[in-house]
Parts: sequence; C-alpha cells; structure tokens
Amino acid sequence: MAPHRFAEITQHAEEFFELAPIGMAILRLEDPAEPASLRIIALNPAARAASDVPAAAQLAEVIRSGVPANLGERPGQDDPARLFTVTAFPIPPDCVGLVFEDITERRKQQRRAQESEIRYRKIFEASTAAICIFNAHNRTFVDTNPRFTALLGLGGASQLLGKKIDAFGFWIDADSGHVSDYPALLARLRMEHSIREVALTFRTFGGQVRRALVSLELFEVEDAEYILGIFWRV
Repeated sequence: MAPHRFAEITQHAEEFFELAPIGMAILRLEDPAEPASLRIIALNPAARAASDVPAAAQLAEVIRSGVPANLGERPGQDDPARLFTVTAFPIPPDCVGLVFEDITERRKQQRRAQESEIRYRKIFEASTAAICIFNAHNRTFVDTNPRFTALLGLGGASQLLGKKIDAFGFWIDADSGHVSDYPALLARLRMEHSIREVALTFRTFGGQVRRALVSLELFEVEDAEYILGIFWRV
C-alpha cells in the first residue's frame, strides 16, 4: 500500500474513533502478570460520558483468552440514570478494546412494553366478554380468558391451549363435520381485517350446542397470522 494511502486510512480511522456516537476505549496491559498494570491509551469523547472502565481482572482475562466478552450493564459516569452495556474484545498482543453502548432508551421502551402487557393482561382477564386468540393457520388456541373457558364449560385456559377450534365445532360444516366454513372466513378476514358480530354455533366440552355472536380481528406477529375472537352468548 502506498504511504500516502496508508496515512489517509489512518486519519479516517482516527476521525471515526473521535466522532463515533458510541463510546470506545483502548487499554494496554503493561505487565501480563499484573492486571492492575492496565493503562488507558485511547478514549473517545463518547466514552467519557459512559460508565466506568470494568475491573482490571476482567479485562486482563479477555486479553489472555482472546475471546470477546459482554461485561454487563453499568450506570453512566456523568448521569447515573443512563445505562450502558460494556463489551470487551482482545487486540493482540497486549491490548483490549471497549465499546460502551447507551441502552437507556431501549430499556425505557422495554419497561413501557412490559407495563402495557400487564395492563392488557388485566383487562383481558377481567373482561366480561369471552375472548380467545388462535393461530389462523393451524387453528390452535394460543390464549383465552376465564370467561371464554367458562363459555366452553372448562375449568381453565390450560385445558384449551394447543387444542384446535375444530374440537368445539367452530366454523364446522354440520353435515360433513369438516371445517368447510373456515377457509372462506379467513379469506374474508384477510381482505377486511375485521368482522363484527357474526352469528355461529359451537359445542361445549360437555357436548351442548350453543349460539353466540363473535367479532373477529386478524393480526400478525413475526409474520404469523393470529385471530382475536370476542364472543357473546345469545
């Protein structure tokens, strides 16, 4: 490589190190037998606001083993309310690199999602409507509330999970016993996404035939289709 080209690449690397929004540091182990001999030889501006440097023994082990390591989460130096993950990776023969990633917003989003899930679960469980969720492809139940299990004459959701809606006569052709009505229903849901107050018949666990009104909503999670059903006895 031409000297001027090497100098240009080196300059760009230095600019990248200084301007990167992620904290980065490089430390050298001056005495292989003494972890406390680790010295910081480079630290970019983003790293100065990040967490403290991890324990010397942890970093010396990364250099010795030659294997990168996730050193966990740590509070920020300037603002303890901020949270950083610290990843260490070896730089042979005697250095270790550190990357500090600010995950404060990610953790806030996760907490909000958890809080939302808790609120949803409380509403789902306490609803006076019978509610279920089933896989649109294989028609198996994935979640039900207490009112829905009671509607079918069952004692708990565990008796339903993994079972198909077919077992209770939902969208079953009365003459043939096959799910001939379901493909048309699914095709309609894929076009309209929701259907309101459709009448249907079903069988309880004890074999009683009952009627209900149902509203249906088709949704996707990780490319899999699911149907939310809300039922009212008539």
